[in-house]
Amino acid sequence: DRATSGVIICAKTPAALKWLQKQFAQRKVKKTYVAIIEGQLEPATAVIDMPIARNPRNPKTFRVATSGKPAKTLYRTDKTTPSHSMLILEPETGRTHQLRVHLAQLGHPIVGDELYDGAPAKRMMLHANKLEITLPNRQRHTFVAEIPQTLQNSLV
Repeated sequence: DRATSGVIICAKTPAALKWLQKQFAQRKVKKTYVAIIEGQLEPATAVIDMPIARNPRNPKTFRVATSGKPAKTLYRTDKTTPSHSMLILEPETGRTHQLRVHLAQLGHPIVGDELYDGAPAKRMMLHANKLEITLPNRQRHTFVAEIPQTLQNSLV
């Protein structure tokens, strides 16, 4: 997602690209995101298990559909205010717009996510915080992009 800030990984060689792609395909990459959502999710920690498919009414978007591909997201509430929450999100699958679709389906869209009915904001409040992957040298490494002040300050 272009509007998501944070960690991004690139390969320098075709062999490294193939290595990284294989890990994503085999779900060996651990991704952690931080999001500001509207409202408060109950329970405070859970797994969202809802299949996702392309939206036939708007091909740029996706939706929850029984005919869709499996999609699972673990979430944990980190902080709350009366109107918003900061979540830590760990997608177990990597579907396009997965986090955005899951949260919108639950009635708690990501702030600034105008595609999925989020409240207007200067930016979408979704940040790729950590990416843990095995590099081609066989070393496991965690890349971290600190949480931007715009997200940290949005719950003050």
